[in-house]
Parts: sequence; structure tokens; C-alpha cells
Amino acid sequence: DPDSADGTGTEAACGNYNLKKGCVRIFDPVCGTDNVLYNNECLLCVQNLQRNTNVRIKKRGMCQEPSPRSGFTEN
Repeated sequence: DPDSADGTGTEAACGNYNLKKGCVRIFDPVCGTDNVLYNNECLLCVQNLQRNTNVRIKKRGMCQEPSPRSGFTEN
């Protein structure tokens, strides 16, 4: 269920990339469940491979989103 708010994120489609060959240098940012911004999904996969971790995609785009509890509004 993509709408579930359990914080596990979305599995990255690592099978779409040749991780041995490396990643294309495109900026298509994804925010990992480790709250790190990766320049693209492929780079997240490479990091998982190198570190033997299983970081998932928390959201596509930048990590920082304005908190509704903050005292200022951003438009």
C-alpha cells in the first residue's frame, strides 16, 4: 500500500541499473529512508550495494519539507 505511513518507503528499482557499470550523472533526487538525499535512484542502489544496507526511497525529490509545526510559512 503506497499510502501506508509506516515509514518504510518504496523499494528502489535497482534491477533497472547496471550497478557495476555505474550510474548516469543525472539529477533526479530521491530522499532515502536514512534521510540522505541521493542525486538519483541508481546512486541509492550503489550505496546499498557498497555498504550492504537496504535504504529505501522515502520520497522522490528533496528531503526537507516544511514542518507544519514551524512558525513560518513557505510558498
